[in-house]
Amino acid sequence: SLLQERKSKLILRMSKLAIFQGLLVDSNPDWSLRLEKGILLVENDRIVKRAPVSALSSILAKYCLKEEEIITLTDSQFLLPGLIDSHIHASQFPNAGLALDLTLLDWLEKYTFPTEAGLEDIVKAEQVYTRCVRTTLGCGTTTACYFATIHRQSTEILAQVCVNEGQRALIGKVCMDRNSPENYCETTDCSLSESKQIVQSILNMDSDLVKPVITPRFVPTCSRELMTGLGSLAAKHNLHIQTHLGENLRECDWVRQLEPDCKTYTSVYQKSNLLGPRTILAHCCHLDDTELEIIKEAGAGVAHCPNSNFSLKSGICDVRRLKHAGVKIGLGTDCSGGYSPSMLNAMRHAVMASNTLTFGKPESSHQPIQFSDALFLATRGGAALLDMEQEIGALEEGMLADVLLVDMKGHGATSLFGHETETDLVHKFVFLADDRNIAQVWVAGKKVKDLCE
Repeated sequence: SLLQERKSKLILRMSKLAIFQGLLVDSNPDWSLRLEKGILLVENDRIVKRAPVSALSSILAKYCLKEEEIITLTDSQFLLPGLIDSHIHASQFPNAGLALDLTLLDWLEKYTFPTEAGLEDIVKAEQVYTRCVRTTLGCGTTTACYFATIHRQSTEILAQVCVNEGQRALIGKVCMDRNSPENYCETTDCSLSESKQIVQSILNMDSDLVKPVITPRFVPTCSRELMTGLGSLAAKHNLHIQTHLGENLRECDWVRQLEPDCKTYTSVYQKSNLLGPRTILAHCCHLDDTELEIIKEAGAGVAHCPNSNFSLKSGICDVRRLKHAGVKIGLGTDCSGGYSPSMLNAMRHAVMASNTLTFGKPESSHQPIQFSDALFLATRGGAALLDMEQEIGALEEGMLADVLLVDMKGHGATSLFGHETETDLVHKFVFLADDRNIAQVWVAGKKVKDLCE
């Protein structure tokens, strides 16, 4: 009836709508680039319509929108899914760009553990975490998998900061009960108890943005008893799990000494019930084929952190090899092992890391990944790694509206000459862009950054 039609139109106008017209850029599930001049309609927190430009009139009529409400992109602009940082240490943000003269284990002892220990001070923690979240959001990171510290209260502050600033995040209280500094170590019972409390605390926030993630730092600092207990906690609540694996050769040797009953590093996590479809394993530079098979069978995946692997002299993770083995792969900054908190930097380093695997070999023996593959890893790949591929990672109908408005006029090096194709825009964006090119950031349909104002 006419009355019902008027009522439904009124409800539509009361909901929050944003309509974009212009170049839509994302990745296909097969890692290829998808480019389309089209319409994207956001209602409240979700993308409700993706359509060709020819459908504009019918969309305007259906949703009671006027032409002046269209956000029309210029030739230098495009929309992109929000970037997903699948491995970052918020607690190490003060060290970004510093302390990169050592390799992993010495770096942890000399620089990293002291910095993290200092965040027991909740005032300092709030300052650090606020700056970290604002910086990563400004760089286009709409979803981040954060390691905090062993301190429960500071970790709660990180969760609250993410909610306040509008960033989607997995928040992990780090667990360490052995081989750690006296002032930065827990007992097994305390670590498990505090982990249970932080899980409940974050769940009680009842936020769509933040979720807890079980976070044993890595095998050298976690006893089997602790890891097994954390595995049980994750299983009880169907939680994500994040840790480090096969980052550095000295670390791998140490694990063999610490856990002689396990044939491989990966099997320690397997025996502790820490591997599953929501497990995020950072680095994985030094794994054999049996380990890749264990990871694939468990449905777990890898957070590739190329900047960190270069900066700490750890090794190279072969993305093509992981893909061929059927392992899920996302991309991480690993700030501050990686010196940059920007996912654009991580994308560039992913291409460079793959390029290095061709050195000294016949040109046909290894096909390095391209810029389009790196973009996939930072979006759809990360979403799959987080077991959220139905929710984020692409500009698809029904997905959460985590969207970036990119403008190539952001600075001189990215400004266009006029001869560039649509593919060229994305190519140039991956290799030259920075936070000045991220003109707008939307998380769950809410604008959290705007350089256009």
